[in-house]
Amino acid sequence: MANWSQDHDLVYLFMCVSFLADGEVDDAEKEAMRGNVKVMLPNVSDDNYQTMEDAVLEKFVSLGSDDARKEQYKHSLGAVHGKYDGDDESLFKVVKNLAYIARADDDIHENEVELIETAVNVWKMNDKISLMNTGSSLFVDYNG
Repeated sequence: MANWSQDHDLVYLFMCVSFLADGEVDDAEKEAMRGNVKVMLPNVSDDNYQTMEDAVLEKFVSLGSDDARKEQYKHSLGAVHGKYDGDDESLFKVVKNLAYIARADDDIHENEVELIETAVNVWKMNDKISLMNTGSSLFVDYNG
């Protein structure tokens, strides 16, 4: 992955919440991922997004195990933190987008919540972000 960037890491986070959590990506989650990338990376064209998504999927598959994918997830969390230079409001937007992807299929899987909680913990935002899981939806509040 010679052309891997922090933008790829962001897409990787979205892909993990979409796929790693419950083992499948439905069309609603795919559209949620694409829409959230447009929000977070407004200058990325559709073609560039598709190229990036293909590279992220290739890496995801090549890692081979959920443990390796979770390690990459943690690495990508660090890269995304660096991308936004620790800006809490931008990181909150990422968490909000992760929650949006998690609830896109109208089913909140416990692994999706765990991945989002990992982001909040790694970014040391426990006192600023609260999550409320109702089972069918996941809400995120910013107390910053």
